Amino acid sequence: MSKPQILQQSLEKPGLFVQFGGQGAPWYKELKKYYDSGEMKPFFDAALSAIEEEFSIINGTPGVPHGLDARKWLDDESSIPSEEYLGCAAVSIPMIQMTQLAHLEALTQAGYDRPSLVQATVGGTGHSQGLIPSTLVSLGLEGNDYLEAVKKYTKYVLYIGIRSQEVFPFFDATAEEAKQAEELGAANPAPMVAVLGEDHAFIEDLVAKENSKLDDDKRIYVSLYNSPNNRILSSHRSSLIQFHAANKAAFDEKKVKFVYLRTTCPFHSPLMEPMMPLFEKDLERIGFDYQGSQLKFPIYSFFDQRNYQTEADMPRGLATDMVLRTLYWDKPMKAAAEHSPAVSNIVDFGPGKTSQRLSMDSLKGIGKELPVLAVAFAKDFKQLTE
Repeated sequence: MSKPQILQQSLEKPGLFVQFGGQGAPWYKELKKYYDSGEMKPFFDAALSAIEEEFSIINGTPGVPHGLDARKWLDDESSIPSEEYLGCAAVSIPMIQMTQLAHLEALTQAGYDRPSLVQATVGGTGHSQGLIPSTLVSLGLEGNDYLEAVKKYTKYVLYIGIRSQEVFPFFDATAEEAKQAEELGAANPAPMVAVLGEDHAFIEDLVAKENSKLDDDKRIYVSLYNSPNNRILSSHRSSLIQFHAANKAAFDEKKVKFVYLRTTCPFHSPLMEPMMPLFEKDLERIGFDYQGSQLKFPIYSFFDQRNYQTEADMPRGLATDMVLRTLYWDKPMKAAAEHSPAVSNIVDFGPGKTSQRLSMDSLKGIGKELPVLAVAFAKDFKQLTE
């Protein structure tokens, strides 16, 4: 089979940059399409068995009060829980990664064999949890070694979700919180909210004023800077609702949108610090010990743009970035835009097109333009594989 044109060009002059998205995007339909095709059985057996092997530990924990029987959900659509449950942290984190890696598998089967993809790629990154699977691609593993890594990476992100919910056990909004949020015009309150519109300084000033009224353990954090007028706040639902109420008039006047994310933990904030000691024990047990020195191409952090090839402790570094550290999406986008050798195409593994849009907006904000092709989008997939 001849290689797709974009891949062939990138083998002659390496220029691909890979990226993976974060939480908040629906994943079920994309994943089920691949599962039903029957063309990825070894991949799905590895990823799903990784979760099944942990049933005895995770069932009944605060993270998955209604279980996580992913194979059953994919076999029988009528068995899936509510959309809200599919979006909770301990469920969505491993299932989003599984969807991303299924997109990677689809690209592999369409001509981007793993050695060629690694050879053609000059760098990569991920938005929040997406940083983690970006390192899996960069390991350049094949065959059984790759499938074993899929299992370990699945367990790794599963326990990030489980332990995160354990230290932030406020799974659902209270009836009063739900009522207050709805009255303010922003339903389904969560511990993370997108505030869309105006510049960062304007929102940061409002957050500082609100924090002066809040106890330290209820502070609000600007946790993700996605593009010049798109950022995420993390805190307790009650604090975010109070912040919305205090600033609703200004938001309405300036047409600022206030949209809660599909998640159940305030990631990228110090509120999650107690999670790490619990996660340490899981790391040892599952044997996730891949290191930056094994990466075949640079993976850039969204926190400080550091290259994970020089990371002293990749297993702990990835979790710390995802769970505790602020995300600045312009930093890995600058790495892509200013890369040497030059980047020709950013390949986005979703899910959906959210991370594609964030990258395009962020690149525009730094005055750069690069094609961002989303594997989840049929038109882009065709362009990648022609």
